[in-house]
Amino acid sequence: MIIEVLYPDAANLYGCLFDIEYLKKTVADLEVHYTNLDAVPYFADNDVDLIYLGVTKERYQEKFIGHLKPYTDRLKELIQKNVIIIALGNSFEIFGQKIDDLEALGIFNYTSQRDFSKHHLSRFLGRFEDMDLIGFKSKFSDVSHIDEPFMEVKKGFGCSDDPKHEGIRHHNFYGTYLIGPIFIMNPLFYQYILKKLDYQKAIPYLDDALEAYHNRLDEFINNDSLFK
Repeated sequence: MIIEVLYPDAANLYGCLFDIEYLKKTVADLEVHYTNLDAVPYFADNDVDLIYLGVTKERYQEKFIGHLKPYTDRLKELIQKNVIIIALGNSFEIFGQKIDDLEALGIFNYTSQRDFSKHHLSRFLGRFEDMDLIGFKSKFSDVSHIDEPFMEVKKGFGCSDDPKHEGIRHHNFYGTYLIGPIFIMNPLFYQYILKKLDYQKAIPYLDDALEAYHNRLDEFINNDSLFK
C-alpha cells in the first residue's frame, strides 16, 4: 500500500499526523511518502492508494493552492480513478472554487468564507452509511454549495447553507471540517477505508480502539449538554 502525506510540516495541527503513525503500526507493507512545499508531489508521476492532508493554519492555504495548481488535472484524474483522498479541517477548502476572494483549485463547486472574529469550536456526531462518526471542529470558516455531502448531522453543526449535512464525499474523496486524528477516533471508518484499499489482514489494537470509540460515542449520544 502506497500513501502520500501532503505538507506534514504545515498541515499537522490537532494531532492529525497520528493517523499516519496509526497506519504505520497497523498496516503491513506500508510505503509512506511525505511531500513538503518545496517538493514535487509523489502522486504527480506515480500511482498512490491514499493521499492524506491534515489541518493547517489559514496562511498556508494559499501556498497549498499554489503548489498544487499545476497538478489539478492529475488530482481530478486520481479522484475519478477512486484513489482515496482524506482532507481534514480547513484543508479541504482548497479543493473548492474560492476561499473568500482567493481562487482555489476549482475541483469542486463549493466556496468557503472566513470570519476571524468568530472561532468555532465544537463536538460533532454524524452518520455516514451504516456508521456513526465522532469528532471535534476548530475553525474560522464555513463552506457552502456542497453538491455531495459526506455525512448527515446527528448532533453539532453542518454547512452554513445545509445544516443537516457536513463535508463532501465524491467517489473516494472525503473532505470534512473534523480535525484529526480521524482514523484513531473512528475505527469503524478506518476499517471502511482499509476495506476500500482491499486490505484483508487483521488490524492490531482494534479492540482497544473500538472500546474507546464506543465509550465516547455513548457520551456524545447521551449528553446533549456537550453540544450547547
